[in-house]
Amino acid sequence: MAFVRTIESALTDELPDGESPVAGRPIYQALRQRGLAFEPIHTGGGYFALSLLIPGGEILITDDDGQIARPAEFHTAWLACFYPEPTSPFDPNEEDVMDIYLGDGSLSLADDTAACTETVARWLTKRHAATSTGPLPARLEIEAAAPVARRALTLAT
Repeated sequence: MAFVRTIESALTDELPDGESPVAGRPIYQALRQRGLAFEPIHTGGGYFALSLLIPGGEILITDDDGQIARPAEFHTAWLACFYPEPTSPFDPNEEDVMDIYLGDGSLSLADDTAACTETVARWLTKRHAATSTGPLPARLEIEAAAPVARRALTLAT
């Protein structure tokens, strides 16, 4: 019988030699390194996404086929969307879904992961600034890094 990992194990546990990572592993780890506590969720039909509940809704990150658990070598592009809380249980307002990041399939997994993580972090910071009058719970630190500037999101405790 083949060993089957849970999605949590596939995202976090050390992999034995010869086991390929799932595509969601690097983006899960990159988001966590920035202090963004995305969690894997089952979206139905054996598909998984990363989810972050925020005031007013939820951010989901998945690949362009709706799956973070596919082998990394088959990754094509990340998709990050904000789903606002429904105004009514009878009207989920799917038209209100906001695209945060849409990969176009031209980047490597590493570059697509970095671009998606950066875009989501910036979107969260801008959203908080636009919706809050209180102190920012997050700050962007800009580090000089060649060839582009790198930003890290640090959440206040």
